[in-house]
Amino acid sequence: MPATPRTPRARGGFTLVEVSIAIGIFAIGMLGLSAMQLHALRSGGSGRHQTQAAAIAQSRMEQLERLRWTDLTTTAGAFTAPVTVTNVVQSDTTEAEMAYAVSWRITDVQAGWTRSIDVRVVWDEPQRPGRSVVLSGLRFNREAL
Repeated sequence: MPATPRTPRARGGFTLVEVSIAIGIFAIGMLGLSAMQLHALRSGGSGRHQTQAAAIAQSRMEQLERLRWTDLTTTAGAFTAPVTVTNVVQSDTTEAEMAYAVSWRITDVQAGWTRSIDVRVVWDEPQRPGRSVVLSGLRFNREAL
């Protein structure tokens, strides 16, 4: 009996090996994407806390600069005892998200004429304790007191 020629099979789909490799590459890509998302969330929270600390420092600096020259007493080169300011989240229940310790130092640069004002805000983040923002400025005796 003569051999009958085989008709070529149509290759219309993927093999199991090709599908397995594609799923493996996709899974590795998704793991990398999820790790990037977690890092972005942590960095966003850290940036939010730093922005809030800078706003608190700016607010305290403005309060100190508004004082009369005679009310702006020097602190002998040391920072004052920290005052706690909390960032409150408004939801169903009011919760404190972060507590910031604010202290300041006022020193004479030129006695009777110029004073230096430094405002320091310190807070602790998970796995990053002791974060701080320092804002400095000069105050001139415009009142000639």
